[in-house]
Amino acid sequence: MLRPQYSLPAYILPALMSVGIAFAANANELSIAVQKVPDSLDPALENSNVNQRIMWSLFNTLVTVDYRDGGKMVPGLATDWDVISPRTVEFKLREGVTFHNGDSFDAEDVAYTFSPERLQREGGSSGTTVVTKPFLGGIENVEVMDPMTVRITMKEPDAIIVQRFANYPSQILSKEGLKEADSQEDYSKHPIGTGPYRLVDYELGEHVTLEAFGNYWGEEKAAAEKVTFTVVPEVSTRIAGLRSGQFDIITEVGPDSLEQINKAPNTQSAGGPVENIRGLIYDSTNDILDDPSIRQAMNLAIDRQAIVDSLYHGRTEVPHGWQLDIFGDMFLADRSTPEYDPERARSLLDEAGYDGEEIVYRTQNAYYTNEIETAQILQSMWTEVGLNVKLDVKETWAQVMEDTEDRHIFNGSFTAYYPDPMGQFWRRFGPNGGWAQEDVFEVEPEMLRLGDTLSTSPDLEERRRVFSEMLDIFQADPDGAALHLLTQFFGVNTDRIELDPMPTLYLDLTTSGVRYQDQK
Repeated sequence: MLRPQYSLPAYILPALMSVGIAFAANANELSIAVQKVPDSLDPALENSNVNQRIMWSLFNTLVTVDYRDGGKMVPGLATDWDVISPRTVEFKLREGVTFHNGDSFDAEDVAYTFSPERLQREGGSSGTTVVTKPFLGGIENVEVMDPMTVRITMKEPDAIIVQRFANYPSQILSKEGLKEADSQEDYSKHPIGTGPYRLVDYELGEHVTLEAFGNYWGEEKAAAEKVTFTVVPEVSTRIAGLRSGQFDIITEVGPDSLEQINKAPNTQSAGGPVENIRGLIYDSTNDILDDPSIRQAMNLAIDRQAIVDSLYHGRTEVPHGWQLDIFGDMFLADRSTPEYDPERARSLLDEAGYDGEEIVYRTQNAYYTNEIETAQILQSMWTEVGLNVKLDVKETWAQVMEDTEDRHIFNGSFTAYYPDPMGQFWRRFGPNGGWAQEDVFEVEPEMLRLGDTLSTSPDLEERRRVFSEMLDIFQADPDGAALHLLTQFFGVNTDRIELDPMPTLYLDLTTSGVRYQDQK
């Protein structure tokens, strides 16, 4: 079986039911069933959908992205900012903000958050450098100008200098909170932020519990007094718990389950595509996939619209290459969606002299929605053009990323953290991205040259031209494949609440995102 079935032990279900009944009886609490909770709650240590789901509740950034208004940037922990030069931005900080431990927020906390002490800790996949370098590796200096003013200087001119501090992983943490922790590792399990909720309990692999922070500075307060994220690995168990009233919200719902949820009298689905491209990554450092013609053939063999129609019932879409319309002026609307041409794929394989060598596709069972089903369809499409692809189902990301000769293909997602190609395409496929750092592929000199211009140029037309050239080069020598927009579907207990999700992996549990039925 390619798809192992996960179910909760029988002795856990009665406990969950009693917890669910307690939640359902208390209008001020929310119970959320998730497939996984983060391994770390420090944004600088984990870049994952499960971490982002909780991050919006715990932390704030200097500038806030208004996802309900087209990604507009609005004041956050900074009330104002001034781009002094292409390398330097100065932030005026908000007075009267309190951290969850009672300490006052000031410039020292910002300086600590972006300091080498925090951002340049090594340690393999758990080191902050691995996670933060594509986002914040360009910081040269953070200068405290006065208690409520901070100036940040980058090493090079930065085309998205403000956006960097409005998005992941620029959430501000308490410097004093670190002093109170036993170690950096301990602090990563109990971080201190300024968000609408504070952390009260965290059990790795089991649950995360938050409670409303009474001194939150923002206008949109916590919608619940208490929120518990409980790990329930199997989606069928999450759905059963939702329908029985155990859970108010369930996450990672596949499109095939939406009708079942929508037909029940007390539940409805919510959500849809988010600002993220679901895709594949090719390890071109091995003897098979080092030939770009084979990787081109793999891309041409994929009927992306068939995947969207069959697995997602048309509820997502194929992007115009490695870009999203949230890029605004940097979105190249004249570029087509990726080409599907199996005959050309066969021809390229013949020209490359491909002779049936085994190509291994490492996938997990259900980290992404429809992950194993997508892998099986892709395997079938590749088989149709003559590729010999073997599926290798792994349990963890560490197993997926193990650097052995049979690491050929694996899954990935590409969140548009910034409304710009720098926040998605170049962050993931550039030299500072985690995959390049882990020697999955090598970034060619011409791409490096163009990427430098994309990163530093203040000229919009030059950046658009350069981005188009980069996409052309990548199409000819691909290090991955864009499939479709990632989806984030929820199930909601409509007897109790309405949920208004944002088009992002963040989950908004403030009064903007959640409304109780008895409060209408």
